[in-house]
Amino acid sequence: MKFSSIYTILLIIILSSCSRKDEIIALSKGFFYSLSDSTYACPRNYYPYYDSLNVKARSDIVEIDESNISKQGDTVTVKCFNNYTTTDGTFKQDSVSLYLTTNDNGEYYISNSLGLVPMDSELKEYGLATGALSNLRIKDRELSKRYAQIRIMWLKEYFEVQIMLLQKVKIQNWSWETSYNGEAHGEGCIVNNLDFAIDEVKYELTYYDYRGDFMAKDDGNISKKLYSGNIVLNNF
Repeated sequence: MKFSSIYTILLIIILSSCSRKDEIIALSKGFFYSLSDSTYACPRNYYPYYDSLNVKARSDIVEIDESNISKQGDTVTVKCFNNYTTTDGTFKQDSVSLYLTTNDNGEYYISNSLGLVPMDSELKEYGLATGALSNLRIKDRELSKRYAQIRIMWLKEYFEVQIMLLQKVKIQNWSWETSYNGEAHGEGCIVNNLDFAIDEVKYELTYYDYRGDFMAKDDGNISKKLYSGNIVLNNF
């Protein structure tokens, strides 16, 4: 009788474990399906913090293996392989980890993730250089916050550099003339008064006649690197 009771308890535990694992897989798949199909409800119904990530994730097929489900403390980690086609037609597969916890009713929900928030390559490089991104294993909720801060920092520095370029990179000894067919051609010296070298300098010129009427517009790039104090003669 004692053996029968122990067997019954073990059977209940096994069945309960299997049932919970099925629940975990169903919830995880439902979340990915909801990214592309609203009939599976909204992503935030599975992942309450999803909207705060400010991403537009996509999913066509998601692969989840039971062996990629683990539990540590009260958190269940589900490693998923998300397959989708980007808006430009490129097929991609992302490794995404979902972190599940239970609410007051004992029901699982996604409390965090890793791999859903994409990072622009320039912002990623800037974040690593400034120390705003100490590593690339930051979970999505924290990464989304840092990403927003990094973008603000990057834009602030970008505009500061733009102002410096306008103030300290000048065209000197500028002259222009029209050819026999009426086309405008100019020549001038580009001077870099910054404390650092710059390259891939772009220019845009607008030509007006002596009455101030528009004649032509021209733009391009200066092929040479401009070192501090450097002067380059350029034809426009």
